[in-house]
Amino acid sequence: MIDALYEALDFLVTYKRSSRSARKQELQAEFIRAFGPRRVRSVLVGDGYALRFAEAQAGSFSNTILSLSALQQHDQAPFVVVVVRRDRLDFLLANSTMLKKVSHSSRDLRIGRVRGSFNGSDILREYGELPNIPANFGALFALHAAFTWDDNVERLVEATNAIVPRDVRFHPGTDDQALILAAPSRAAAALASQDFAAIGHDLVTAVKHHRQSILRLAALDNVNLRGNGIEQLITGDGSAHRLDDLERRYGSTLLSIDIKTKLLDRASAPKAYNVDKMLRFLAKPDTVAAVLVIGIDVGGQDVRAMLVPVLERSLLAATRIQHHWAGRGSRGVTQLSGPFGQVFESGYGPTVPLDQAREFLIELIAL
Repeated sequence: MIDALYEALDFLVTYKRSSRSARKQELQAEFIRAFGPRRVRSVLVGDGYALRFAEAQAGSFSNTILSLSALQQHDQAPFVVVVVRRDRLDFLLANSTMLKKVSHSSRDLRIGRVRGSFNGSDILREYGELPNIPANFGALFALHAAFTWDDNVERLVEATNAIVPRDVRFHPGTDDQALILAAPSRAAAALASQDFAAIGHDLVTAVKHHRQSILRLAALDNVNLRGNGIEQLITGDGSAHRLDDLERRYGSTLLSIDIKTKLLDRASAPKAYNVDKMLRFLAKPDTVAAVLVIGIDVGGQDVRAMLVPVLERSLLAATRIQHHWAGRGSRGVTQLSGPFGQVFESGYGPTVPLDQAREFLIELIAL
């Protein structure tokens, strides 16, 4: 998918260098001649990607690009805007996760009612710490793939129309904050608990039992279908899209377990948790939030798993706060977009860095 996209972009860059006066129509015609894409109105659909050509004369780029309803047809593959300028080409990944808002004729945009178009100025030039440039398209699309279309539409509705979202922002009081900031100590105690270890052993055994089915699901390109399918194998139930996929109790402790899959042989960045839901959960006494991380190496036909608290050092280092998801009614979401494959290494000993975890939680409260 990404390799084919880069081949197309390299072709366009090379052609523009050899014919510096080439404008949008000429470049588009040459691309069609060379690659034979399928045309869907103004969008050219290639092998696992889609392009929309646009032209910009000035430094800014505010052209109307596409309707949101049209983007929905192409949002499961990299959707790139080719910005043809006088002396160069710019490329912007413009999948729904990369949009700040919807600008044009969006007055009637609602959840369940997709309306309006987006402009070039509505496309994020940076997502997290990654600039929106071709070198990062693989990583950016992996970040995008963790979200559903409905996730993004709900966010765009709020950003566009100032509609109060369904989720209510959590305002922790003094007692709540004390419980939240005690969560690292509770997580560290869980790691030292035989009960936590026993629950982890049972879940890892279930993952091993479903190894072949998990490998088949891992071949799916749609990350949400893949994740939901694997969750249902482990839980035996449908995905509820709440904070956790499983709950377990041991002693007085309530353990919330989220199941996350990580493709070890390609780029993937699973969505982690809604920040407000996590803070609300950790503000309760005797609570521990954990993740059953499932690592899948499709090429090596290997599946590994481990149960660790969300505040475990490797997961904490990989957790990224997606600030552009934070609106008036939400602190946003987190994603596991950093390297944390070491949790699957033989002999790895998970730990909770207490001071670092507290600082992270303070940052979440302050969002």
